[in-house]
Amino acid sequence: MLTKIKQLFSDSTAFALALMGNKIVSFLLVPVYTRQLQASQFGDWDLTNTIAMVLTYLCILGTDTAFAYYYFEARDEKDRNRYFTAAVMGPTLISLGFLALTYVISEPSAEWLYEHGENYPNLLTLAVLVIVFNVIIQQTLAYARYSRQVWTFNIGSMSFVIGSSLASVYFVVVEKQGVLGIFYGQIVAQSIVAAALLWLYRNKFTFSVRRRHIRDLLSYGVPLLPALFAFWVMNSVSRPMIYHMVSSEAAGVFGLALRFASIIALLTTAFQLAWRPFSVSIKEREDAPRIYSLLGRAFLVVATFFILFLTFFIEPVIQIVAGKKEYFDAYPYVWMLATGTVLNTMHLIVGVGLLIQKRTKEISKTFLVAAVFYFAGNAVLIPLFGAWGTAAMNVITYLYAFLSIYRKGQKVYRIDFRIKGMLVYLGIYLTTLSVITWGQVEDWAGMWIYYLIALLVMVAAIFLTGLFTKESVSFIRHRLPNIVGKR
Repeated sequence: MLTKIKQLFSDSTAFALALMGNKIVSFLLVPVYTRQLQASQFGDWDLTNTIAMVLTYLCILGTDTAFAYYYFEARDEKDRNRYFTAAVMGPTLISLGFLALTYVISEPSAEWLYEHGENYPNLLTLAVLVIVFNVIIQQTLAYARYSRQVWTFNIGSMSFVIGSSLASVYFVVVEKQGVLGIFYGQIVAQSIVAAALLWLYRNKFTFSVRRRHIRDLLSYGVPLLPALFAFWVMNSVSRPMIYHMVSSEAAGVFGLALRFASIIALLTTAFQLAWRPFSVSIKEREDAPRIYSLLGRAFLVVATFFILFLTFFIEPVIQIVAGKKEYFDAYPYVWMLATGTVLNTMHLIVGVGLLIQKRTKEISKTFLVAAVFYFAGNAVLIPLFGAWGTAAMNVITYLYAFLSIYRKGQKVYRIDFRIKGMLVYLGIYLTTLSVITWGQVEDWAGMWIYYLIALLVMVAAIFLTGLFTKESVSFIRHRLPNIVGKR
């Protein structure tokens, strides 16, 4: 068991190196964009990214998740290369189809998509061209990830993010291209990285792909598509709703909050990248349920403490980074948005049995219900409370999805996650962070005292709820250094 936990820890750390570099670059861009773009333009950019996200789901069709499964299920190297070829070329062809479509409809659709559509006649076409290259990069780097070619993954990932960022800064700052310049830069950099990866993995592509390989990927991945759309609804639909129901400026402020909340992705995305192949690779082990349980509880504790410390410093950080006063009100939403990301990641852990048993339709059903609930909640709360309503719905909806998938997962693969302790711990966490945010908004004096109390409460909650015992801490303290050292 320790060897496998060591593998997950090592892979997560390695993937986090690339993500950390990417996030650092992204945050270096925030003060550049907030100073070069008005809040309304920031909202235009955020709205375009929202549309691009759902189109990306339609291009990939869940084949990224399916390839994670069939990479390990393939009979031999030739069979694996056939799955790889299908996983890259299929979504790429679909994205080229969307590119042709958006070329026709981009200009007329801009008038009703944006407040000043006359400024963006070709913006949607540029966004979809970015998707074409992004699909190639994402699907190709998946092979590097599953084969544990960590440095290839890190270099490829950081190259397209850093390259895109530098090129975008040039077009925004030097060429004064505004929102359009961001996409010009992404196209230039990502086309180069996509071409380099295709050349690097040219020996992995094959013309002997059979119908079975395409069918396997689609039969596993397509049932996840409703869940992916639900993710889009829950991650993105609120932004166009705020854009059109409140204002483009409010959408821009909320979009900035989302970017700060995405700091948690340093932890969650690195974990997810390592978790998918890891969870499949140990599914036949007798101690797999124990490993899943331990890692699930540990992830929840680490992630919530990450958000707790982020919340302590988020207000002055946003003021320093954003620069303009019109962005300062983004800070109260950050912890709720980050919590939704953590709960979303948790569903992969508590629902691991559904993925192992190929019961992906159950996940889709849950997220379809969650998406409807989220959309309805936003439609009611945004007119009343603005972005506060969206932030609250983010937590509530992902909590529902987490509990629903846990219940379904237990029916096919029982794992003792100590769910009662998890729920009590989450209740304490949500109460603590709500009080802290209240104090920040009301500008209480001596906030550092409340921060210290919050920290003590959260530490005590770990043990009072039974998530971990003193024996668990002793085990981790004595064995973790050996686990890392042996790597």
